[in-house]
Amino acid sequence: MASPYPEGGPPAGAPGGKTQLGLESNLGAALCYLANFICCLGLVLAIVFLVTEKENRFVKFHAVQSLFLVATQIAVGIVVEILGLIVSIVLGMVHLGWVAWLLLFCLRIVLFLIFCAIWIIAGVKAYGGQSYKLPLIGEFAWKTVYK
Repeated sequence: MASPYPEGGPPAGAPGGKTQLGLESNLGAALCYLANFICCLGLVLAIVFLVTEKENRFVKFHAVQSLFLVATQIAVGIVVEILGLIVSIVLGMVHLGWVAWLLLFCLRIVLFLIFCAIWIIAGVKAYGGQSYKLPLIGEFAWKTVYK
């Protein structure tokens, strides 16, 4: 299949071509998300791509968006823990601490599944060559890279 780009490769910001690490752009962008299932490897790759990619805005966008997603996940986790502490104190006063534990456990499971789905969807979209903007954080990432 012939490439739609001239011999020099795709323009900066378009999917295609290689990263500074020698990976295909779409694979590098997808790894920023999907490698997070392997002990924060995606976080490390996103930082590496953010530092090394000077011209490839496609990979840089997904690296920034992945970092924003990690920050969002951490912030949501902190809020859930604080709310869980408050609920467990209140329900502990009436000897229903087990209810608080059960509610917090269910909320953690739901949030874990939601974030897993987001990581997978974003990774698949990036591998497909799409500059898919996640709700809320996608616009911040876009403005950071394409200013």
